[in-house]
Amino acid sequence: MNETQHKILLFVSTGRCATKRIAEILREKLPQDFVVKHQMPISPVANIIGNVMLRFGASERIKRLIYQPIVDRYAAQGHFICTDPLTAMVIPAGVIQSRDTAVVHLVRERESFAHSFFRLTRLRPQSWFAHNLIPFWQPGLYPFENSLNKNILQKYAGIADLKNEWFFKQYSINPHYRRITMDSLFHSAILEDIIQDFFNVRITINQSDWAVKANQTQ
Repeated sequence: MNETQHKILLFVSTGRCATKRIAEILREKLPQDFVVKHQMPISPVANIIGNVMLRFGASERIKRLIYQPIVDRYAAQGHFICTDPLTAMVIPAGVIQSRDTAVVHLVRERESFAHSFFRLTRLRPQSWFAHNLIPFWQPGLYPFENSLNKNILQKYAGIADLKNEWFFKQYSINPHYRRITMDSLFHSAILEDIIQDFFNVRITINQSDWAVKANQTQ
């Protein structure tokens, strides 16, 4: 996949799983030959395309077209780590199946995710706009349903179930696939172990590192 043989670590999730803080911690703790991104330039478009393909069927050609050039560019600079939830549904098969790629499937408890997601749409105007006015911003979410549906929390919990099932089916074929819970990040050394196992680099993450919230709406 890459002539330089740099490794790629991808965190896939529904979002609202501390992915921004993970990126901040890894960017701070890892050596300079690592490139760590929370969001890539294609994120908003990739999110919509991914949800459209979830509904109507996936195209590997489209995935390669929009994803491969970006990830190749970053991986050419060093080992590449991406925690972007918006690009999590457009990763090409060639990237997933490579032994130089590891996929970490990060899962948050469904009700907690739903409440966090809904709060985000009330506290951040651009998120309200996306969830109410942009078709396919979330799978199966209709225009203004975020504002009008009294059972919107159940809808978001269902979206979490749908995506997490899809992530498992698509990405568990990765040679280094791991499914971890968001809660385990804060109460174990699992993130340090993932970095050690895949990159053979040891970092130390303290509880104080997790106490800093990258997004106060969590």
